[in-house]
Amino acid sequence: MLTHRSTRRSAATATAVAALVLLAGGATGATSTEVGAEGWQGLLGTRSEPELGGRWIVVLRAPSLADRVRRAGGRATELQMRAWTTTARNAQRRAIAGLFSRGAPVDPEQSYVRVLNGFAASLDPMLLPALERDHVVAGVYPVRASYPAATPAASTFESEAFGPASGRRVGLELPGADGAGITVALLDTGIDTRHPFLQGRLLPGIDVIDADGDPTAAQNPTAPGRPERHATELAGLVAGARGPAGLRGVAPRVSLLPIRVAGWQPDSDGGVSTYGRTDQLVAGLEAAVDPNGDGDAHDAARIALVGLVEPFSSFPDGPLARAGRGALALDMLVVAPAGNDGPAGPGYGSIAAPGGTSGVLGVAAADSRGRSPTVHVLLRAGLRVLASGETPLGGAVGPDEVVSARVVALPRRQVVAVTRGNALDRLFDRRGYSRVAGRAVLLPSGPTTPEAVRELAAAGARAVLVDGPIPAGSLGLDEAADVPIVGIRQGAATQVRAAIADGVPVELDVGAASLDENGQLGALAPFSSLGLALDGGSRPAIAAPGVGLVTSVPGRNEGGAARYGTISGSSAAAALVAGAAALLAESRP
Repeated sequence: MLTHRSTRRSAATATAVAALVLLAGGATGATSTEVGAEGWQGLLGTRSEPELGGRWIVVLRAPSLADRVRRAGGRATELQMRAWTTTARNAQRRAIAGLFSRGAPVDPEQSYVRVLNGFAASLDPMLLPALERDHVVAGVYPVRASYPAATPAASTFESEAFGPASGRRVGLELPGADGAGITVALLDTGIDTRHPFLQGRLLPGIDVIDADGDPTAAQNPTAPGRPERHATELAGLVAGARGPAGLRGVAPRVSLLPIRVAGWQPDSDGGVSTYGRTDQLVAGLEAAVDPNGDGDAHDAARIALVGLVEPFSSFPDGPLARAGRGALALDMLVVAPAGNDGPAGPGYGSIAAPGGTSGVLGVAAADSRGRSPTVHVLLRAGLRVLASGETPLGGAVGPDEVVSARVVALPRRQVVAVTRGNALDRLFDRRGYSRVAGRAVLLPSGPTTPEAVRELAAAGARAVLVDGPIPAGSLGLDEAADVPIVGIRQGAATQVRAAIADGVPVELDVGAASLDENGQLGALAPFSSLGLALDGGSRPAIAAPGVGLVTSVPGRNEGGAARYGTISGSSAAAALVAGAAALLAESRP
């Protein structure tokens, strides 16, 4: 029998998870402005503009499976659930046929009957008024983009910077519980199914984006060596086991069901970006509540971790809000990030969907690092000093000796179409010689990723400069990109570019790294969204560590060993809470 999880029980679950997180060092609501939200923009940058194809989600008035179960008091047999799913599907077909007969033809790309009753399709804007007025339609909503909400050898993990007391490791545990027997669905990008940190924990997955059904992380078609990364990172935080130097996830015996709802997809510039869409995310929730697709939701995952956010779109009656409430009615708790757009202050809208909606447990990120790395930086243009002083080190590993190099500035990001060229070409000239070998490279404004820094290191760069301040240790890197990364104020970055354009040599000196006390310890991360959601409620309800956490990353290094790195973001915090929920589900079935 299926038992409905009431709102009161959901609140109790959130409270229990909150207590477990706080015992492990989560935030209690304090904030810090030492490095404000603007300091993270050098890492997060502006999001790419996706190609959404004029898609809309049409929610029908016909009841879904979740609606039927809710009306039945949360109890239903397998036969009843299959029958209700069939009834919902037939009602949807009749509704679509009726729309066609009334002059509103639609060709659904996705169909939903479990968490909500509706479909997604590319629609002619001329049809929207007729659809919104039709008696079978409850609402018509635009498909939006959703983005991953994130931003070392064994000897590195054993160091003070990454040791057990560093605040960079998973610290949540519940005596006697390890997640055994609990399934957590991970709705995110493709995943590295062969990573040893995840072996034995992954169930056969589902791919919503591609028809092949394979949830393995896809490679960027324009940049070899850039696989989809985010799901592998979150999976390690939830379920990693037997890692180097005792590294593990929160629930090392949980079963993970990977559902690929985001990945490399076309953007409006003609290139590719990593994102998902509303219709793909709702389809992922449909799959999570009924993995075998037989219409019976008794095989639903106990917890669904959504690693993505739709920024500034926590609409209380939107498709993701409806789907989250539907999943809860089918006894699946949805955990999602609050977003990385900073506090909303007295205004509305900073909280992202689905984490900012009432049926989903949204999670903010806190800073649990005891110490953070800094370096002394001297930046000169000729005889003029542009910057001098102690600066946070953005990378996970700093230099152990002084690094000196001439500065070069990369031009604004050049879009490489999927059908031609390679995104690495700009680092080499026509003869194959590196343009950045032995240099300190000032990156253009925009998002900075570990892959971009790794490519610069492979091309011979000595150091990386980011336009704008960055929080210490926030950019997760591994041994393949062992170069210092520092942020400089935007005024200095402008002066550097102007000096280089005038032919004035610019030199950078970076001193050896040191670990200093972290002034943000225990505070909410400045990038983490919080404030009033669009339904007027305060969100999120809980925070967990989410800055510089060590976890698995996809791929292998040059020696063939599995790669590990760090991750920052409210999605990392959500992964810890999902793991904690799995421990509670095991201990209190």
